[in-house]
Amino acid sequence: MQPFIKQTLSNIKDNQTIDSNSFEKLLINTYRLLDSKDSIDYNLCLSVICHVANINHKDNMVQQLLYDCIIKYRVFLYNNLLIERNANFQPLISAQDVLLQSFYTSNKTNTILTRPQKEIFNAFQAHRRLVVSAPTSFGKTRIIREIISHNHYKNIVLIMPTVSLLSEQYQDIKKNIEGYTLSKSSKVKIDVDRKYILILTPERISAFLEEHPDFKIDFFVMDEIYKIDFKLDDGRFRVFSDILYRLAKTTADYYLIGPYISDFSQKFRDNFSVKFVKYDVEIVQKDFYSLDNIKNKGSHNIEQGKVKIIGDKFINLLRIVSQESIDGKFLIYRYQKRYVEETAKKFLETWPVKPHNDQLVEYLSNTVSADWDLISCIKRGGAFHHGAMPRHIQDLIVDEFNDSSKNGIDYLFCTTSLTEGINSAAKNVVIYDKKIGTGELLKSLDRKNIEGRAGRFMRHFIGRVFYLEAPEDVEGDTTVGIEYLDSPNPSIETLIQLEDSDLSETTRKIKENLYSSLEMNGIPESIVRNNKFVNVDGQIQLINYLRKSNNLDKFYFESSLPNLETSREILSKIYEFLFTDHDKGKNFDNEVGKSILIQLTNYYIYHTPPFKQLLISDTVTRARESINSRIRYVFDLTSKYFEFVWPKYLKSFENIYNFVATEKHQQNINLDMLVARLEYGTTAPHEIILRDSGLPNEVIGKISDYFRGCENFEDVQRIKIEKSADIRKKIHSIEQKILDKYI
Repeated sequence: MQPFIKQTLSNIKDNQTIDSNSFEKLLINTYRLLDSKDSIDYNLCLSVICHVANINHKDNMVQQLLYDCIIKYRVFLYNNLLIERNANFQPLISAQDVLLQSFYTSNKTNTILTRPQKEIFNAFQAHRRLVVSAPTSFGKTRIIREIISHNHYKNIVLIMPTVSLLSEQYQDIKKNIEGYTLSKSSKVKIDVDRKYILILTPERISAFLEEHPDFKIDFFVMDEIYKIDFKLDDGRFRVFSDILYRLAKTTADYYLIGPYISDFSQKFRDNFSVKFVKYDVEIVQKDFYSLDNIKNKGSHNIEQGKVKIIGDKFINLLRIVSQESIDGKFLIYRYQKRYVEETAKKFLETWPVKPHNDQLVEYLSNTVSADWDLISCIKRGGAFHHGAMPRHIQDLIVDEFNDSSKNGIDYLFCTTSLTEGINSAAKNVVIYDKKIGTGELLKSLDRKNIEGRAGRFMRHFIGRVFYLEAPEDVEGDTTVGIEYLDSPNPSIETLIQLEDSDLSETTRKIKENLYSSLEMNGIPESIVRNNKFVNVDGQIQLINYLRKSNNLDKFYFESSLPNLETSREILSKIYEFLFTDHDKGKNFDNEVGKSILIQLTNYYIYHTPPFKQLLISDTVTRARESINSRIRYVFDLTSKYFEFVWPKYLKSFENIYNFVATEKHQQNINLDMLVARLEYGTTAPHEIILRDSGLPNEVIGKISDYFRGCENFEDVQRIKIEKSADIRKKIHSIEQKILDKYI
C-alpha cells in the first residue's frame, strides 16, 4: 500500500498524467492507511490529501474520496478551502460526518479544531503545564483562545517576543475574549476586583512585575519558546529565561509553544512537572526544490512547468518567479540587511510600475525619505523587510504582502526577521543563501523556521521551498536548553538571579565565591544582582573607578536632565565599563565609533529630532554615503541603542553611582528622565503609554494633546474611541491604520 501511495504521489509532484482511476485508488489506499498509528504514515496521508486537493480535481468520485479522507484525518477546514476554490465541490455529507465535526467544534467559541489541536487542548486540560513543539501554520496560538475560554483564570499574561506578534495576538483576543481588561502596555492600573489579560514582550512583563510584585498570574503563555535557549547567545535569551523561571516558580498554569523543537530541557520539565508534546505534522505541506547554481544545473519540473538552472543565482531567481505555473507570492530570504535591500532593488528595477498603495508611498516619503529604495520597490510590487526597520513599518509591509488585491506586494525580500511566527501570505519561499547574518551556515532551527513560512493554512494546501544554494547544515541539536540547568558554563549574571535551592553544588559554589569576593570589597550583592544581566566584572570595575575618582561632581546634576557635558561623561563611562562587544557592534567598536555614538545620542536627547532630521544630520551623512545605508544606520541606532542598550545601562549606572556617592556622603542622581527620553523619545507619562503600545513618535506628536492626563492603557483606549473623529482629522490615513492596529 505505502509503495503505491509514494509512487503515485511522486508522479503527481512530477506533473505526470494520472487518470481518475489512479486518483481513486490513491485516495482509497490513503483512507485505509489513516488507520496507522505510525507518524510517518500519517504524514504521508496528509501529503496525499494536500496534493490532491491542490489539483482541484473535477471528478465527482475523486472529490468524494478526498472529502472522506479529510473527514477521517480530522482537518475539517480543508473542506472549507475546497468549497471556496470550487463551487462545484459538493460531496455527500452523512449525519455521522456532521456529528464527528461537532465533536471537534468548540462549545465555547464555535471554532472547528483539527485533531492535533484538540489533542493539545486536551493535554493542557489534563496537565496544566505544557510545552508544545509544532510546525508553522499548525494553529498553536489558536489554542490559547480555547484555553482561556474553557477555564476560569483571573489574571493572564501572554508573552510574545516581538511587537508584531504581540499586536497580532492582541487583535485576536480583543475580538474573541470578553470580560477582561486587555492591555498591551506595561502601564496598566491594577484593580484587585478586575480580570486582566496582559500581552507584553519579555522586557515589558519584567518591568511590569517590578512595579506590581504582588500581581498574581494564574495562566501565562510564552510564544517562540526556543528563544530562551542558551545556545542562541543572542543577548535576549537571558531575559526570556528569567521571566520563565520567575513565573514557573509560581502556581500559574502555562502553555509554552514554538516550532521545530526536538525536545525541551528535561531538567526543567522534571523540576516543574511539565509535559512536552511534539508534532511533525505540516498542515500546509511543503514541496522542496534544490536549484543550486553549481550542483543542480539543468531543467527541473515544477508542477506544470519547467525551470532551467544555470550558474547565475540571480538569473535563476528571475526564472523561478517568471514561470507561470509557479503561482502565489514569494518570500525571498537573504542573510544580511544590505543584501536584502540590494537584491530587492536589482530584482525590481526592470519591473514596470503596477497598481500599489499610493497612501503608503506618500507616508514613507514624508516620514523617512522619498529616495528610499523601499518606495520604488513598493511601486513595482515588491518590498524588503529586516529587523532594523521600525516595527510599525515592518507591520505595514507585511500587511501589504498579505493583501490579495492587485495592489498588494508580491515579492518580499527579508532576513530572519520574518521567521518569528509572523503570518504571511507567502506560498513560495526562496532561500537565496545558506548562511545566517554572521556569515555562518544556517542552523537547523533557523532553516526550518524560514521553510515554515511557505504556505498558509486556509490559503494554500501546498507551499514551495526553493534552495538557490544547496543547504549544508547537519541536522543540528534543536533541543531547547535552560542555561542554569543545561549549560556546562552558566554565566554568573544568570546564577545570581536564581534561588540557591535551584542551583547545583557546583553553581552554588560559583555564586558563593562571587558573593565572598563582593563582601571583601564592600559591595552588597544586591547592587550587581539588581542590574540584571549586566556584566558583573564591568560593574565591579566601574564601582572601583568611581571610588577612586576625586571628582564625582562631573557625573552629578540636579535638574531632570543632565547638561551636555555631564551626559557625555556618563555615556562614556557606560561604554567603557559596561558595554559588551555585541553592544558595540561593527559600527561603534573603536574610539571614533564611540565618539560618534555618544554625539548622536546626545543630539537625540537634547533635540529629539524626527527621523528625517536625524537622517540628514552632518554626523550621519559623514558616517554613510548612500541614502539607503544611512537609513539602515539610523534605524539601527534608534531601535538598538536609543530604545534598548542605553536605557538598560543608564539604569545600572544610576544604581552604581548612587551606591558610591552614598559611601562618600554625596548626593544621588536620578536618570529616569534621561532613560525615558531615549527609550520612548518623550518624558510625558501619557506619551510613554502610547509609545509603549507601539505607536511611533511621529504619530504621537500629532495626537498627544487628546491623550493628556491618561494614566494607563485603558484610558488611552477610551479616549481613542471618544475622540475618534477629531483624531482622524489630525493624522494620515496610514497613521490611522497604525493607530487602529496598536491601540
